[in-house]
Amino acid sequence: MSQDIYERLQKMVGEEAGPFEAADEVNKAMIRHWCEAMEDANPLYSDENYAKKSRYGGVIAPPQMVQAYCIPPLWPKRVLPDPQAKAVRMMDEAGYAGVVATTTSQEYFKPMRIGDRLSYKIKFVSVSPEKTTRLGTGHFLTSEYTYTNQKGEVVCVQSFTILKFKPAV
Repeated sequence: MSQDIYERLQKMVGEEAGPFEAADEVNKAMIRHWCEAMEDANPLYSDENYAKKSRYGGVIAPPQMVQAYCIPPLWPKRVLPDPQAKAVRMMDEAGYAGVVATTTSQEYFKPMRIGDRLSYKIKFVSVSPEKTTRLGTGHFLTSEYTYTNQKGEVVCVQSFTILKFKPAV
């Protein structure tokens, strides 16, 4: 069974979907909430006078917020036609009920400015052979997100790996 799912997932490597548009534009309220939650007092994110004098010429969003802006709304439930979601559904159907995020990295290219409209594409880049961990036996699935602004400029590239597994007994 595991070899079958592995081969099916291997055939998906390289599949890409999107762009998917973020539900909200970059805005001061979300930046403020993020900075409060993270206790981040960087004046580039909140002080208009300070930010205007910076190389950015105005308030920018913390770069780590890129994913927060692009998470689809929780309600009403939407199933995006992206390859990572497809791979997760396939593994669920094959009995791999557990999931844990294992690694992520982000590389930033352009700042997010108030009013920017973000979108992203997602590409399924790899699946590992079956591995046994303390959590259980499964496969590591890696996807790459490319986030762009309304001008088509790349804002961030993110690699994201999860482990889909059959829990250890």
